[in-house]
Amino acid sequence: MSPLPIDLGDGVLLRRYTLDDADDVFALVDANRDRLGVWMPWADSTRTIDDERAWLASVLRDPDDLEGTALIVEGRYAGGVGLSRGPFGIWAELGYWIDREHEGRGLVTRACVALLGLAFDELGVHRVVIRAGVGNARSRAIPERLGFTQEGVLREEGRGVEGFHDLVVYGLLEDEWRART
Repeated sequence: MSPLPIDLGDGVLLRRYTLDDADDVFALVDANRDRLGVWMPWADSTRTIDDERAWLASVLRDPDDLEGTALIVEGRYAGGVGLSRGPFGIWAELGYWIDREHEGRGLVTRACVALLGLAFDELGVHRVVIRAGVGNARSRAIPERLGFTQEGVLREEGRGVEGFHDLVVYGLLEDEWRART
């Protein structure tokens, strides 16, 4: 059973998407397409509401999947934060994006802390990774703030509308998380 929703305080909620979110999610992706598309290949390929519905349906198939989680601020969709588990549940990858109007308020960091707690304490993963574009300072600040270790740079592993770009890989191990909390 999914541990969501999680109340993050101050009118912020982390919850699973529903198919009813399609219009709001698509509208926010569309409004942020110029800046998301630089770093995330899915932003350019999500061109219609039907594209959004298909993605939502794919992440809703498994009720325990944490890839499809919505960040809700004061009742409105503000971005997405997801945890994708690797094979055998040994590791997971944390990804996120937020509407430009909500940047700089620590909302993604709070959501990441909640999902890290679930990853290590409930799902039993040993390692969580975050990949961010080398030039994406805001995205890189989150793992750095949360005590992740920069492990390396993957050459041209990322792709956006401007072409391929390098990704910085950050990792956090279970014992590092426990020492932090």
